[in-house]
Amino acid sequence: MIKLKNNLLFKNIIILLITGGIAKVLGMLGKIIYTRVAGINIVSLYTLITPTFMLIITITQFSFPISISKLSAEEKYKNKDLLHNAYLTGFIIDVILILIIILSAKTIAILLHAQKLYKAIVCISFIIPFITISSIQRGFLHGKENMLPASITNITEEIIKILLIVIILPISMLKGDIFAIITIILFNIITEFFSIIIMNKVINKKYLTKEKGITSKKIVNSIIAISLPTTLVRLISSIGFFLEPIILTYVLLKTNYSSTYIMMEYGIISSYIIPLLSMPTFFSISIASALLPNITKAYASQKYKEFNKKLLKLMIISILIGIICLSFILCFPKKILEIIYNINLGINYIYIIGPFFLILYMQPTLSVAIQAMNLTNKLFKISIISLLIKYSILIILGLNNFGMNSLIFALIGGIIINTSLMFFTVLINVNKKT
Repeated sequence: MIKLKNNLLFKNIIILLITGGIAKVLGMLGKIIYTRVAGINIVSLYTLITPTFMLIITITQFSFPISISKLSAEEKYKNKDLLHNAYLTGFIIDVILILIIILSAKTIAILLHAQKLYKAIVCISFIIPFITISSIQRGFLHGKENMLPASITNITEEIIKILLIVIILPISMLKGDIFAIITIILFNIITEFFSIIIMNKVINKKYLTKEKGITSKKIVNSIIAISLPTTLVRLISSIGFFLEPIILTYVLLKTNYSSTYIMMEYGIISSYIIPLLSMPTFFSISIASALLPNITKAYASQKYKEFNKKLLKLMIISILIGIICLSFILCFPKKILEIIYNINLGINYIYIIGPFFLILYMQPTLSVAIQAMNLTNKLFKISIISLLIKYSILIILGLNNFGMNSLIFALIGGIIINTSLMFFTVLINVNKKT
């Protein structure tokens, strides 16, 4: 039995790495095509609302991939009942969220100092139901340890997105930058729709019976009990991402920087530099996600030596991959930026912030360890503390004429504080058990 489980674990890791790697390459290709087709103006404008977009997606998903996965794996409830109540919970959240977006869109656009983005923000609400459904289905399949269908959808989404960018985006650009941004947002409806079709076919064929699902308060409460605290942790990060351009714009405008300069430089950092330096995290996230059940089981069974051993291996693997990738980026930043994005801007930012991303690559492993120890509340506190320190640095340095470097130093401070707090949380709790 153990051998079988290990083989299944190895199979799932391979599936996640291969399909995730293909999706990552396609995503990178799509990013290259997108930045070249759209141009710097559209990219910069879209970057302004990206934090808002990510915040909305975080709330919409409501950590369904985690909660539904856990409940699906436990098999306490019938598959049909679980999905029925998950969709019901998602529907209620969607209705509330859509109303909030429509009512607050103008305010958000004003805060971003880009009122012309009002319609684009409203259009984000159209994709919410599709994200909810796909998140629930993805979590259900992961809980059944059927990684392949959900992994395939990651690839199909990227392929469809590339086709839409090549064929539809140039046409939409003829009607103006805002229309093009709205089109890019609505692309998500098409990609999520195809993902839903693929996963729904597998779910209906393998896991569902013809009987109707029963509405159950107990199941809804079980979903919320898992989803709510996990979502709060992610929400802190998304709120920070949402506030970042608002705080940065406010502070730099106070010190006489032009809105055009702020938009362009922030677009370079957020759309090119940070995504490039973040690429190695894909490997550590994939491996950590696949090994989470094993680490959780080891800790729950009080096999602390086994827990420590697996945790150490994950951290070593994450750091080694990070060193290799980061060294390559730091040695050839100009060439890489030209190949991927067709630009050579922001190289100075890479040299300043790049080395600190080696610390960031440890975070997925440390996060998994903290979740395995049932210390999700600690992650919430860590997120709040690091966020407050990060934006304190941004405000103080920004008001003291550090310009865009105030954001760079704030990012560095956030990485150091967040990773350090996570590391000491794991170390202290592990030492208590050994």
